[in-house]
Amino acid sequence: MVKKRATGYLFQDIGIFLLLASILASTLVVANVEQELFLESIIMLLAVFVAILFAAFKMDSIAVIVAGFQILAYAAYKLFTVYSYGKQIDGICYAWLLLPLIAVASMLMFVNGSQRTETENDVLKEQVEELVMVNALTGLYNLRSLYNDLQKQIAYTERNGLPLSLMIIKLRYEPELKRVLSRSHYEALIQKLAETVVDAVRLEDRIYSLDNNGSVGVLLTCDQAGTTYVEKRIKSRIQDRATFSGITDNSIIVEVKIATVQYNKEEYDKDVMRFKQKVENELQYDV
Repeated sequence: MVKKRATGYLFQDIGIFLLLASILASTLVVANVEQELFLESIIMLLAVFVAILFAAFKMDSIAVIVAGFQILAYAAYKLFTVYSYGKQIDGICYAWLLLPLIAVASMLMFVNGSQRTETENDVLKEQVEELVMVNALTGLYNLRSLYNDLQKQIAYTERNGLPLSLMIIKLRYEPELKRVLSRSHYEALIQKLAETVVDAVRLEDRIYSLDNNGSVGVLLTCDQAGTTYVEKRIKSRIQDRATFSGITDNSIIVEVKIATVQYNKEEYDKDVMRFKQKVENELQYDV
């Protein structure tokens, strides 16, 4: 990966060097041509800039076509003046047969090198996100960690004959809360909700942030009857107006939907995603 990144930067460096060199050369050509060649040199310079712009916007084919057409048109024009008027071709004019292609090629090299670096950065970002197990906003373990722990807890509870339940808590009216609250206030609400759930459950229960919208998962080592008491305790604390006071100048009424399902080996057979999906499906019945 390091070698690939170094190659991408090398292409960028070479490309920008050649681009600047070709622009400098084109400018020198314009500055040193005779008066009668000045207008056509200006036209060629502008055409070079047009081709470079197409290359900069990643329109590779169009940029190459513009540069190629520019060279062919200029060559045809110079040959026409030779055969029609007997004019000699000034040696400096031959530069326009190379400079457009060099300029376009160097810009394409720079853009492709930059694109390669951006792609590698995106891949690295995805790899880092895959390794991260903690939600940055709440400080709780995230969904990936939940799946990992579910597999371990299922094996442990099956081996020891213990019950295992998964509870999911979601904000009710979440889109409306996003509209009326600023981003900082909404994030503060999510953080407070997570803290409230942590304080309401037992020490041995495991809490997870499932997304950045306030959804919380709780892994409970109790049966369905036991989770009812936990659910009542959580709702009681959330419904307390003092819980979310201080987030904004006005009081906030926060309501949640809670669903809990006890793991059943015959139904889920260690399929943690299907188990979680079952709990999410149950949320619609909490009205």
